[in-house]
Amino acid sequence: MKSILHGWSLEMKKRLLYVASALLLLLLAWNLRDWWPISPPAASAVNASQVKTVQSVRTAFLPNWDQVPLEEMARQAKKYPQQLVLEGATHRRWVALTFDDGPSEYTRGLLAILKREQVPATFYMTAQSMNGREDIVKEVWQAGHELGNHSFNHPYLSGLEERYWEYQIGPTQEVFRKIVGFAPNTMRPPYGEITDAQIEDLAKRGIKVVLWSIDSQDWNRNRMLFGANKIARAVQNTAHEEAIVLMHDGGGRREKTLAAVEALIPWFKAGGYQFVTVSQMLGLPAQPRYSSAQK
Repeated sequence: MKSILHGWSLEMKKRLLYVASALLLLLLAWNLRDWWPISPPAASAVNASQVKTVQSVRTAFLPNWDQVPLEEMARQAKKYPQQLVLEGATHRRWVALTFDDGPSEYTRGLLAILKREQVPATFYMTAQSMNGREDIVKEVWQAGHELGNHSFNHPYLSGLEERYWEYQIGPTQEVFRKIVGFAPNTMRPPYGEITDAQIEDLAKRGIKVVLWSIDSQDWNRNRMLFGANKIARAVQNTAHEEAIVLMHDGGGRREKTLAAVEALIPWFKAGGYQFVTVSQMLGLPAQPRYSSAQK
């Protein structure tokens, strides 16, 4: 590179410097745009009890990440309105924070944030992650949060066909029963990928499939520079009434997710939002509550 520049005139070098400086300023301006504070969500003109006609994922699709096409998720939500949900059915100013792939070494830090802010959440756990962390599972439940089934070891369920229950969901239900004494009534398939036949089978077993309407994409943004801000901004840009937000407390480094949660909670509260569990939002029977008598 030095030898190439050596043959350039002073004028050409100046022009190169101007172009490089301009590109740097554009890059800085683009990132500053993402840092500009977003006002809390404004009050909606839609009546809170008005039923939504369609359910959809508000987050943009990321190609080349083996994601389920958003059209497929919307199709299943439309075909199975009582068995698979992407969001709450009406327009109450509610939001459900959900966390997948835990418990992990980050879960207690997340619990501390939720406790300080008096916010309930829903945790979709894998049996593999619960192994050796049974005490954290109990802590999540004892703190008043909701538990959900996220499979045994996080595979694509469609590849298992009808054996998905025998190998993944059923054994995980049993792990929950051993740890907390009951099994969840909702599940989230890994990657959001599930077949119609599996949805129908779960319905017969009294288990609802819960996906999401907002993907924070923290599974990708935790590895980015300024990832916490990018995670929070992804949720803020797509916030809506009765949103179900996908985040993670396991499956990788999650410190930026925790920082994003700390920023998002006061932002939603300032907009008049109430935090609820998935069961609360969907009107499902509440999970058994922890009692000190169970110690």
